Amino acid sequence: EILQLLTSSNPTTCPLDPIPSVLFQTIARDLLTFISVIINNSLSSGYVPTALKTARVVPILKKATLDSSSVTNYRPNQLHDPNQSGYKPAHSTATVLIVVTEKLHAAKAAKQSSVLILLDLSAAFDTVNYNILLSVLSRLGVTVSAWRWFQSYLEGWSYQ
Repeated sequence: EILQLLTSSNPTTCPLDPIPSVLFQTIARDLLTFISVIINNSLSSGYVPTALKTARVVPILKKATLDSSSVTNYRPNQLHDPNQSGYKPAHSTATVLIVVTEKLHAAKAAKQSSVLILLDLSAAFDTVNYNILLSVLSRLGVTVSAWRWFQSYLEGWSYQ
């Protein structure tokens, strides 16, 4: 099963990966015994190595010659709404309040009705209480080693 998963997955490589995915898939059969030991040890010990919980986010310029200080020169990743104010240079809650206030004044001047609904679900999974999730897994009968594995998996994520 492990070999099938390794060879059938889409070969994309993170810069943190020590071996490019295409190469890894090519040599997976030769490394299967070692990979199986690593996976089985992780599951039986209930420990996920920190190196497997690190993500790297690298913005990519549309062209190498473009100004890297301008956000518009990067390839779009479709993750952020164009109207988003958070996590953008020169944008803040004050910026968004000015924009919203101006739009509400313009609507009032045009004798239009306005409805304002603000939702921020971007970090929805971050709000999951891991203790409650782990408690539910325990009540569902997940074994102690599997429970420890989930606990280890959920703790200590980082990104660069």
